Amino acid sequence: MKAEVKPVSKPETLKENLEKRVETVETDNSSLVVELEKPELLERTPGVESFTVNGETREGLGGKPVDEEAYIRIDSREDAVKAFLATVKGYDLRVLNSGRDWDLRQLRRYNPDIKHLKFDEPKEVLGIEKSVNVPGMEKISIELPEDSELIYREMLT
Repeated sequence: MKAEVKPVSKPETLKENLEKRVETVETDNSSLVVELEKPELLERTPGVESFTVNGETREGLGGKPVDEEAYIRIDSREDAVKAFLATVKGYDLRVLNSGRDWDLRQLRRYNPDIKHLKFDEPKEVLGIEKSVNVPGMEKISIELPEDSELIYREMLT
């Protein structure tokens, strides 16, 4: 089915991100025309302000399209919420060795390009300078809201 997508910003970046997940994507003025099977995918894609399917307009996730790499450690629910919020802010996460496979699976629903690395410390060779919660690196400011438990539960549905 076809959907018309209104991007929040960076339509070309959003187009690149969607090309990996849908059948076709075309640019049409300030919006994108997408051919896909499940429109729910657009509700979970960072950078989608709204989309229209079969004449019905739905809200998107908002945020920015994913386009900048950053490290994160995920050792708790709070870390998983920070990872989700960083993804919505447009960060393509590289997760340092973590046993939280369920959280990673859920985060991949929002960005399938998240990588789970099998090492405990950042590697200089990857050229990633930012992080959410790794000491000694440039920090990305992610404020945990008071309702982080609610965000965690919503992220899992």
